[in-house]
Amino acid sequence: MTKRHLLFKNVLACLLLFRFALVAECSTEGFRSLTFRSTKLNRSRGPNVVYTSSSSSTRPVVNDDVHHVTDCAATGSILAILARGAALRVASDLTGGTPLESIKCRVAKTMDGPIDAYKHIVAEGGFANLWAGSTSRAIEGIFLGAFFLLGSNAGKKQVLALGGSKTMASLAGGLVGSVAQSLVVTPAGIVFASLNLNRGNEGFENDNVSIVTKRIYKEKGLAGMYCGTKPMALRQATNWMTRSWCTEVARTTFRMSEFGLLGEIGSGIVGGLASCWNTPVETIRVYLQADVSAGKPAKTFRQYWNDIVEEQGYQGLYCGVTPRGIQAIWQTVFMVTVPNLLGV
Repeated sequence: MTKRHLLFKNVLACLLLFRFALVAECSTEGFRSLTFRSTKLNRSRGPNVVYTSSSSSTRPVVNDDVHHVTDCAATGSILAILARGAALRVASDLTGGTPLESIKCRVAKTMDGPIDAYKHIVAEGGFANLWAGSTSRAIEGIFLGAFFLLGSNAGKKQVLALGGSKTMASLAGGLVGSVAQSLVVTPAGIVFASLNLNRGNEGFENDNVSIVTKRIYKEKGLAGMYCGTKPMALRQATNWMTRSWCTEVARTTFRMSEFGLLGEIGSGIVGGLASCWNTPVETIRVYLQADVSAGKPAKTFRQYWNDIVEEQGYQGLYCGVTPRGIQAIWQTVFMVTVPNLLGV
């Protein structure tokens, strides 16, 4: 597959998925279009007024209608939330998520710089090699995005119902959503790490998703697919709690949402960058899952930490922080900012 064809395929799939995410209706009656309002629009027209367009006229909608739309967005059907979360996550992976993950894994394990890692990946299998493991990433993304958005929505609603603030609701949403997705992330992460770190090595030349999965299952059984669950769960929880909470703080406390769409995206950038503080956990996760996928015995979290510090110093724990930061921004905009705009 040529570079042009690969890009066209990914862009087309991304547009289709993103459109599906935008039109999913938060209603038990099915899928319809959902209109969301920017803060700037609210200030100019009043806090309880939205305008809806129809074929015949444009009219203000107040009070009960606004409450209906708000309630619909907050309590949308489970199916709509699952579909929207899956579509958004897969769209993020088809665009920049998977290539950035490939570069991040290579940097963390080999100590190459991001540019060198990119060149080596492309040299080994062409430009399409940046999307190695896309099948496992897509399968992971469907369930990960769906579970995250459903858990996040439930967590937010519960905290708000108890009288908590929006920032606390975002923190709880990130925690619940990340815990919900941990069961999916760990197996897919092992397969993806193997395809990126072991491909080209002796004995791994012909690896694909099926071969890697069968090898791990044969050597370690079903439990082998969940090696690294603790660092993965820790990474996911700290990732999404930080991203959701910091994004909401930027939106409300620093009032970035008042700048419309650019302010919302800027809030997502703040949340994504802030989540990079836990990069050592991600680095250890990459090492652990690379060993498991290669048939090597896994070490403890502390052993990996000590080995990395001894060989590379403490800066070794932050290998890959640059591509990870870009990836974190990308995912936060898709999975936190867009749902905020949609009212989920």
